Amino acid sequence: MRDVATAAAVSVKTVSRVVHNYPFISDDVRRRVQAEIRRLGFRPNGYAVGLRRTDRTGGGIGVLAADLADPFYAAMISAIEEVSTARSFTTLVAGSGEDPARERALLTSFVERRLDGLVVVSADHEHEHLRPYLDIGTRIVFADRPPRRLPVDCVLAGHADGAAQAVRHLLGQGHTAIAYVGHSPAVHTAAERLRGFRAELGAAGLEPHAVRTDATDSAAAFRVTAELLAAGTAPTAIFADNPRLVGGVARAIATSRAPRTALVAFDDSELAEVLGVTVVAQDVRELGGEAARLLFARLDGERSRPRQLVLPTTLIPRGSGEGLGVALR
Repeated sequence: MRDVATAAAVSVKTVSRVVHNYPFISDDVRRRVQAEIRRLGFRPNGYAVGLRRTDRTGGGIGVLAADLADPFYAAMISAIEEVSTARSFTTLVAGSGEDPARERALLTSFVERRLDGLVVVSADHEHEHLRPYLDIGTRIVFADRPPRRLPVDCVLAGHADGAAQAVRHLLGQGHTAIAYVGHSPAVHTAAERLRGFRAELGAAGLEPHAVRTDATDSAAAFRVTAELLAAGTAPTAIFADNPRLVGGVARAIATSRAPRTALVAFDDSELAEVLGVTVVAQDVRELGGEAARLLFARLDGERSRPRQLVLPTTLIPRGSGEGLGVALR
């Protein structure tokens, strides 16, 4: 670290702050220090010891998810932990709450604990700040949402294709007035689902009947759907872009003047199964397992170019594509 400080004409403390991604470092100083880290091949001692291990057992990894209360992330983390435990690794878990500032603080904390690698579901829209972690030997894999300008592996589900599957199913049932109920496309997964929804309708020569991206939870989904169904020209079918919205959308349909409105949702849930809602499901355990396997491949020394795995989705028809009232009979 002293050599890096001398070469970059800064203090050892400044080098340490750059390595651990502290704020309030000027861009010029940060770039200078990072350049010397790469040129000198600097690795803190704890990382050097870890990188000399060849069996890669008995270490630790960190998992950063968006919402630990969400069953989706619980299943993903469970799958990651299974792979990690089989390698005798400890798994530390934290949730960002979709807050980029909290995410950065948690990742810094993980790195300071000298974990061997990280699986990240990022709420951030920029990831250049993670480069110093790569420079000091931390292995990183992104899951569910892709990295921005960061050369790391990632595992995604086919969100756009899944939404297109849902639209094709509804078109096959004779629907042409199809509305979209979802959350903000500022989130990658929502943006991809909306893209697939629009593209498939466009391929059929149709426009969305309506697009609502203000359904942040079940209560909001109920309100949004009720507004759509109370309009003079109501949709005959609705695509809900995530499983947390199913209850609200279904309740609004059931209590409306159009109780036979069709419903298809992205991703499966116990509620969707109970209500007989047709879904496009992703294999979240496979997503978590693949992310962990990619991470351990890197820890074992694989040096190939970063890979992006896109896992397929599966349509599970339960009758609500004809009309939710039909499914509930």
